[in-house]
Amino acid sequence: MKKFFSKLSVKLCIFSSALILAVIGAMSQRIMDEARNSLLLELGVRTEAFAQTSREAFTPALDIFTLHQRVSEMAKEKAISSALVFDAYGKALSHSDPEKIGEQDLSAEAARALAAGSALTQELPARDGKSYYISAPINMGKARLGTAAVLVTHQSLSAALKGARNRLLLLSAAALLIALLGTVLIVNWFTRPIPLLSRAAKAIGEGKLDAEVGWHGSDEIGLLASAFDDMAKGLRERDRIRQVFGRYVSRDVADTLLKDTVELAGERREIAVLFADIRDFSKLSLEMSPEQTVSMLNDYFSRMTQVVQTFGGSVDKFIGDGLLALFGAPVRLEGAAAKALRAAVRMRDSVEVFNAERKLKGLPQIQVGLCVTFGPAVVGTVGSEDRAEYTAIGPPVNLAARLEGLNKRLGTTIIVSREVRENLGPEFIFKELGDHPVRGWEKPVTVYALLDEQRPARTL
Repeated sequence: MKKFFSKLSVKLCIFSSALILAVIGAMSQRIMDEARNSLLLELGVRTEAFAQTSREAFTPALDIFTLHQRVSEMAKEKAISSALVFDAYGKALSHSDPEKIGEQDLSAEAARALAAGSALTQELPARDGKSYYISAPINMGKARLGTAAVLVTHQSLSAALKGARNRLLLLSAAALLIALLGTVLIVNWFTRPIPLLSRAAKAIGEGKLDAEVGWHGSDEIGLLASAFDDMAKGLRERDRIRQVFGRYVSRDVADTLLKDTVELAGERREIAVLFADIRDFSKLSLEMSPEQTVSMLNDYFSRMTQVVQTFGGSVDKFIGDGLLALFGAPVRLEGAAAKALRAAVRMRDSVEVFNAERKLKGLPQIQVGLCVTFGPAVVGTVGSEDRAEYTAIGPPVNLAARLEGLNKRLGTTIIVSREVRENLGPEFIFKELGDHPVRGWEKPVTVYALLDEQRPARTL
């Protein structure tokens, strides 16, 4: 069952909640401030009206009962904590708190109210919040009869605004809920491909390269899904290339090539070339059926390719029953000549094992000739736009195939060119076979036969 709340939607809900709460909080505070200011203005107007109605109690003579009635009615109005009327000298003629009737109000706000010629709203700082002292003069013509005043405390003002505050909280909660629900729906709608992307990425990470998102859209996420599918397709193609290319070079070499860390364009480089050829193959193939011939070649080439890869080389091509291997291309190889020669020795030994197995099966045995050359060559991708291959061109390549033919005439198995001999140290034992003419070379070529490979002495 699909989760309604994805991790992304939860995170966005938390973020949007914080943002919405901050906005609602700021707006609510502004609305409440405006409501408080509006209420204070209203109380100022009502205090002036209170002063007007209280003036009736002063004429023709002071009517204390009427004055008490006016003060009592005013004290019942919302947001008012207490109401009073005092004479021109600050003595309380009437007060909503009966115990304060007759007291002289010596407070600073009372003094300012007596001195003011018009309505006055004074803010009084207090520990529990702001309070307000609102007053209006009671005049008869130019004569000052007294002053009407009300006290608005923080508690009474909050109580008067409680209804507005509760309605605002209710609206804010509803807005937050709607916003959160809308966020979840919108996020889930726009992020529908993300779980598919996640599953596909996990499958790709597990090596299942046939995984695809299968989502098409014109928005950014749809484009991301399409790009992911294109990437998966590219990985499948690279994997197929690795599998095909890996038949001829080691997996490390194939991976290096696919990482584009090797220059495949033409460049001059010193490489070692190993050429192996089955002697009298045409005669041998007549002794076997076509199926046996193909089976024998596949088995033989598989063993030889494995040897080449073991020593860091790569099979450049199969030429009929011949094999051409490069050491030092496409990946540079330290000691390429020595490794190519060791590969030749191992191939010779591998052929002996191969022949022993065929002898037990009653199958014809083979003989191979091996040649190793060394020198500068141009390596890179050669071919047309439709078909190209990585190969090497130059003297060591041409010489390898032509020198190998001397093995049969000279009765040797592994021969090398003078450049190989000069490039190696005393770890190999050679026999010079003299200079021999080679087709395509103006001067005779000096060749050497490999007699043995010196192995390090064992320590007791």
